Amino acid sequence: MRYFYIGLAVFVLLCLLFWLFLCLRRRWARKKVCTLSTKAKACKLNKALSVFGFCYNGCDDTIDSDMYCWQRRMGYCRFYDEAAPAMNMVFDCEPVYFNYGGKRYLLEVWKGQYGCTTGAEIGLYVYRGSACLPPQELFYECANDEERLPMRFVLYRDGEPILRRSCIHWWLTGFIVGMFSECSRLSMVVGIGFPNRQMCRAFYEGLRRTGYGPSQIRVEQTWVYFTFDRPRSRQPGFYSSRYLRKINRRNRRNCRRYCRATRPFRSTLDRISYLAFCFPVLYRTLLRIGVKCTPGKLRRCRRRGERRSGRL
Repeated sequence: MRYFYIGLAVFVLLCLLFWLFLCLRRRWARKKVCTLSTKAKACKLNKALSVFGFCYNGCDDTIDSDMYCWQRRMGYCRFYDEAAPAMNMVFDCEPVYFNYGGKRYLLEVWKGQYGCTTGAEIGLYVYRGSACLPPQELFYECANDEERLPMRFVLYRDGEPILRRSCIHWWLTGFIVGMFSECSRLSMVVGIGFPNRQMCRAFYEGLRRTGYGPSQIRVEQTWVYFTFDRPRSRQPGFYSSRYLRKINRRNRRNCRRYCRATRPFRSTLDRISYLAFCFPVLYRTLLRIGVKCTPGKLRRCRRRGERRSGRL
């Protein structure tokens, strides 16, 4: 019995020492964040995010994708969406296929939960080959600089706007760190600008084939606007709904951990900087923005997608 009490006393002492260490570390991390300039914190965060193809947007305290990120070399196929839940991403997607100028285009829209972030995306992809395959089975290249289009979107959560983007891009994105959202709570108002009326008309017809009625599409000169609230196209069915709910429960739990751990601060820049000093493991998890793969792993994923598309 004596050894039991000795062991219990040692355990309690170790717990107290760990609690003291954690308090001192949190105090040191808060002081460190407060002494660093905004520019220094942004540079440190951008350096860490660049490995995953993202950057910090100081205008609205969110995360964006880089114009020339490594994902641009990876192209796109439907298999990427099918494999997304394995990377902690649960989203609705809406691919719109259309042809113009001898090329086959795919403009896809996404909204949902990306790991510890709520976000939205618009991606433009081009197929320049001659394979006579259905558009869903093709492997697309990312649009080059000359093929980029003016894009804009407003992301709503329960009817309230939470994110706005507008830029000439090939992959327009925005992610709000620490916010959890079910896909059904999100909607997007999307606008795409085209260089001429012929391409605008081709995209309009692509939207009609996807399932949007004339009353759900607005055309202003060479701009097309539509609202993406529920998908009209068939969603990737690689994983069961039970598995998707499990992923989202994990995402919700990680968002709560993030908010609880960074409670002393309000801005995303300060919160993430605080994590870097105080909770490095949670910091590395957060930086992945739901992506658990490296460029090397995604290259292997690309090869699998190309095989499925009949290119290899």
